[in-house]
Amino acid sequence: MYCGAGLPVVEIHTAPHQRNIEPHELAFNTVLLPSGSSDDSSAALAAALALEQDQARAYLAANKPMPVARSQTQQEAEMISLLIRNCGLGATIIADEDMKLETPLVRARRLTRAGDTLEVHHISGAIRVPASNIKLLVVGALRNIRVDYTETIARGNSRKENVIDTAEFISEETLLDVYGESLEQSFRIKADAFDYSSFVERLSFRAEENFQAVMRGLTEAAPQAKTDAEFARVRALLSRAWPERSHTEAQGIKRTGASYRPVAKSSVVSDNRDQFERYSRLMFLMIQ
Repeated sequence: MYCGAGLPVVEIHTAPHQRNIEPHELAFNTVLLPSGSSDDSSAALAAALALEQDQARAYLAANKPMPVARSQTQQEAEMISLLIRNCGLGATIIADEDMKLETPLVRARRLTRAGDTLEVHHISGAIRVPASNIKLLVVGALRNIRVDYTETIARGNSRKENVIDTAEFISEETLLDVYGESLEQSFRIKADAFDYSSFVERLSFRAEENFQAVMRGLTEAAPQAKTDAEFARVRALLSRAWPERSHTEAQGIKRTGASYRPVAKSSVVSDNRDQFERYSRLMFLMIQ
């Protein structure tokens, strides 16, 4: 606690409880690798990671690289990785630094195709990406939830506060991360902030259909690229290592009603942006 020296832990029998590590903190991610699984493997994995057996089966059934722990030290991540290998499964460690989350993808405003090259127009100019360099398409959905609370304010010696009104607002945004040879040749398409007319021949009145048309166009232009559209399916499993983030926003004190009584208003805001960013970068690192 005071000197910062590492404790001499050389062996563990069960993974420690997953701590809440802030997104800005640099940590180490233990990733379960896809492999042939069996009931024996799921039972051993459940015991090693302190999981329910159904959850362990779900990790194995995902059949793709999945984060199972996020640790503050590399030593802890290596011991958790060893536990997984002792179950007859594969595991690797990905550091947050390797994901380069501080480097955002260019947000494409418009996309045109000239022969075998894609020209990606963004707010600061344009980049040219050879279609043959595109390696991966990752489809995701950002979900934002805001719950507004209105509470009475305790008076005098009374400490009782009651919630008198709540309202919940949910919004979702579809994304497509397109990865080339490097992050400099990669870009992101937001479904509701993209000019489809330059890439889609027959526009639809529905943004969802136009988005699917862009995906088909990119797949035709880069048939060698892999498409990952499983974020929604595995989102619950990602929550163990990469949970959705939430915070409370105070809206101040207002007066309302016939008696003009004071009430406190606040909001709890949660979103899965950090979760999708990490998932997208992990899939990119895995194909490299």
